[in-house]
Amino acid sequence: MISSTQWRGWGEDVAVAVTECAALGEAEELVRSVIEESAAACDLRRGDAEIHTVNLAQGTPVRVSPRLAALLRSALWAARMTDGAVDPVAGDDAILDEKSVPPIHPIPRYLDVQLDDETVLAPWGASLDITATAHADVTDRAATSVATVLECGVLVQMGATIATAGHCPAGGWQVSLPDHGIVELPTGAAMSSRTSAAGEQRWGTITVIAADAVWADAAAATALHRGIGAISWLEQYELAGRLIDSRGRVHTTSTWSDPRAA
Repeated sequence: MISSTQWRGWGEDVAVAVTECAALGEAEELVRSVIEESAAACDLRRGDAEIHTVNLAQGTPVRVSPRLAALLRSALWAARMTDGAVDPVAGDDAILDEKSVPPIHPIPRYLDVQLDDETVLAPWGASLDITATAHADVTDRAATSVATVLECGVLVQMGATIATAGHCPAGGWQVSLPDHGIVELPTGAAMSSRTSAAGEQRWGTITVIAADAVWADAAAATALHRGIGAISWLEQYELAGRLIDSRGRVHTTSTWSDPRAA
């Protein structure tokens, strides 16, 4: 029997479901702990967040905590996988047209950020914002922690990103889609959805299922802005994707095979 609870954390709706009723209380504590540790590392709204030290270093190497190092590693990996579409780096000169208005300093890119074990070097003028990938990383880490420590099946949702781990419940994890319908999410998999403002993009909502939450979220965010090439881009990585266009029509990739998701 599945037991669940939900609350508001780090600006998102958080939900936890476990396959063992007795484990729910401890599962919530574990998830809250992962969220707090991660927010303390990189929540830009917090004056004491560790990431401010990195952003203020301006070209000086900084030794960071293992948690922030892991979060930065996830963000940089997502940037590389999406060719910079998901970019953790913002620069003061980022809005300049380099051809017509040459910047005073080279515009910092994610490729300029160096991470060696737990030492990070961000280029001069860069400001790191890894909130989106951190939220996805938290769902993965929290789900894995609960499954490992409590030896049960678990689903963790933070915002529009979901991760599962541990034992599969009877009937599988039945997860609601953003618009309508339900899809069965395999244990050990993750799903994330991204939605554009009305009329701004070819796609209204894109949902991606992947092996981990960081990749699912990064892929959904990237595909949302790729226009007509979104489906082929998702197919290139053999990702299960469900795309709703601006007219409400549903399109899926070849690996999105569950008929209930169509």
